[in-house]
Amino acid sequence: FGTDYAGVVDQAGDGVTEFAAGDRVFGGALSRAVADYVVIDVAGTIAAGGDAHHTPDGVDDRTAATLAIAGCTAAAALAVVKPGPGDTLLIGGAGGGVGVFTVQFARLAGARVIGTGAATSADALRALGAEPVAYGDGLAGRLRALAPGGVTAAIDLYGTDTAQAARELSVPDERITTIAAQVDGITPANGANAAPGAIEEIARLVATGQLRVPIAATFPVGQIRAAVELQAGRHVHGKVVIDL
Repeated sequence: FGTDYAGVVDQAGDGVTEFAAGDRVFGGALSRAVADYVVIDVAGTIAAGGDAHHTPDGVDDRTAATLAIAGCTAAAALAVVKPGPGDTLLIGGAGGGVGVFTVQFARLAGARVIGTGAATSADALRALGAEPVAYGDGLAGRLRALAPGGVTAAIDLYGTDTAQAARELSVPDERITTIAAQVDGITPANGANAAPGAIEEIARLVATGQLRVPIAATFPVGQIRAAVELQAGRHVHGKVVIDL
């Protein structure tokens, strides 16, 4: 919580040439972005020192403020399983904050996407380009009915249930990844390991209209408790943004 940010450079430090006062920027600063001012290290990372990227024309600040963590995590997960045309990709927790990126990236790569979620998320998943399927007991059986030709890759964005269902469907471990749990034999994905330039490419896709970021709700900072409670409920279809 409170890591992604977007705003305008107030002051650039000595020797900084990449950014100047007035530049629109976005990025991440681990757990310290909900603030009037954030100090970023030009050579830093989201976890250490923070990072900054120029916000392209065509991307508003609210949207830019959703991209860093979720976008990079989705990109890292896709890099593990490498979906493409001919693939049927299963995404567990597809309607969540990372899922909205993962589904769209996979569709841009040409894959068929099946996304797990609650019944209330079905329409949101279809809008992103995924075929919805209910999570929970019996998932493997429902997937066999939905994809009789088989599932070829899987990304578990919630825990391990999707990864285990993929194994039941004979998906090889090298084409399964997780982001929130460790499973022996399966390579986990971490946004910190996203390929160089991934975040800039994500912003470009938004700017050109190829990637849509649903904003579920915005709150003034004075209502931050309500924002946290909404996010913690785990049934938000899109991103929650704080305005300062």
